[in-house]
Amino acid sequence: MDRLIEIIRRLLLAVIWFFGSGFALVIVTLSLNEGNPPFYLAILFAFGFFVLSYICHTLLNWILAKKD
Repeated sequence: MDRLIEIIRRLLLAVIWFFGSGFALVIVTLSLNEGNPPFYLAILFAFGFFVLSYICHTLLNWILAKKD
């Protein structure tokens, strides 16, 4: 059972970072191509997605931490 929880935890971490990084990359790329929103605002949104991904990562590790 512990092994299954560890597999699920790792898969969820990969999904969290995949979507968080993906959204950040899309926002910055669209800002470079279209110019709307301004680039500095796109960087702030991208940074926000990275921070949100980190917070979700930390919460998931805290929730699914192995208790010895």
